[in-house]
Amino acid sequence: MARIISVVFDRNEHPLRATIRTRLGTVKVRWMDIAGDRCWQSSGILDAKKLAAPAIARIECMAEPG
Repeated sequence: MARIISVVFDRNEHPLRATIRTRLGTVKVRWMDIAGDRCWQSSGILDAKKLAAPAIARIECMAEPG
């Protein structure tokens, strides 16, 4: 299970960066806009990244327009 520690949004309410803590370590996520597509990049050990994937999906759901 992953716990979202912090999320920073831009003025358009899109996520910019987040910190997620898992039992295997901390994962830092950064979102960017490349050629009009929103994508994310993460840092941390691979097993921690796998555990953080559902939390990243939750963050993206929070940013979707209602």
